Amino acid sequence: MRKALSGTALFGILGLVAIGLALAPGCGKAKKETLRITCWGGYAKPYVADFQQLIKEKHNIDVEVQITNPTDQDEFFMAVKDNTADLISPPIELPKTPRFYAYSAETPYLQPVDVENIPNLKNMMPVFRDDTTPIFAGKRYGVPYNCGPYGLAYNADVIDAAPTTWNILWEPRYAGKYTINNNFPKVNVWITALALGYGYDDIFDIARLDREKVQRQLNVLAKNAKSLWDGAANPDEFPELSLATTWGFAAQQANLKGGNWLLASPKEGGTAWIDCWYIGVGAEGITKTLAEEWINFMLDPARQADVVKSQGVSPVIADVGDLLDAKDKAMFHVGDEAYFKTVALWRVMSEETEEAFNNMWEEAKTHRE
Repeated sequence: MRKALSGTALFGILGLVAIGLALAPGCGKAKKETLRITCWGGYAKPYVADFQQLIKEKHNIDVEVQITNPTDQDEFFMAVKDNTADLISPPIELPKTPRFYAYSAETPYLQPVDVENIPNLKNMMPVFRDDTTPIFAGKRYGVPYNCGPYGLAYNADVIDAAPTTWNILWEPRYAGKYTINNNFPKVNVWITALALGYGYDDIFDIARLDREKVQRQLNVLAKNAKSLWDGAANPDEFPELSLATTWGFAAQQANLKGGNWLLASPKEGGTAWIDCWYIGVGAEGITKTLAEEWINFMLDPARQADVVKSQGVSPVIADVGDLLDAKDKAMFHVGDEAYFKTVALWRVMSEETEEAFNNMWEEAKTHRE
């Protein structure tokens, strides 16, 4: 009897061990899952293989990452509205913009993140972590990923000294020698207003601007541009240019192709965008977990250093260690809290202002030949 009981006990123990092994990460047949990401170009594809390895080791899941790269911010909204994306990377203020409002009680398009699943959030610079734009009803919905200017870049092989003012774009000698954005009308209104002497408290509200005065200058800006770009400026065009507005990406790419482009610091100041990761309301269960794993993964120092190296913009975490040299850290303001308090981070604007800026840009483009 005792021998039989010992055998039964042993059988039970072996059974429990077998079950434990089957459930342990990395053991047994891996599950297959899909994570759908709609993000700006370069935000996902280079990192997929490392992410897949992380998820395989941590969760024993073979994850397929499906990536869509939009050229217009409307596509982010539609992706969560139509549930064709689990994760999006729009400008931080987009979900609170009236035209793209994502927090309606009747039709919510986003869901809050579980910050416990994003431990790298603690390494974020306070200027980004404390921004309340991605907070709704006391819950965090968006997690900042990177930051950059709508900046003034100049070809240092053509222009000896760094430009000190946005007004250089209106100098007749540079007509036909610069490129500017097309599909974010507000950024061109902002730099035009700054060039005319308006301040940060003015540029986000049409009621504080002399619309006719700004329109006249905006018309000239559009007319004299060699080209208008959607999404990101074309670095292949940069050898023909003297000046360019850029998120930073194109100047970096132009330099990788042998160019000598630098970013100026206009005395009038400038605006800076923050791109955020937001999770669509349709991401459920393990899909939401994978989305939060992705967000945390992208806040790792290695990926944040690559924000500088590959994208030519600023990371949001305070310290990337020795993954960047001193020159890059200085140029891209890594961990420089004070710098980000000198630029105007993009803000939610009224529907009236958004509509006015869109109409002003459409009017300006009619002056192009």
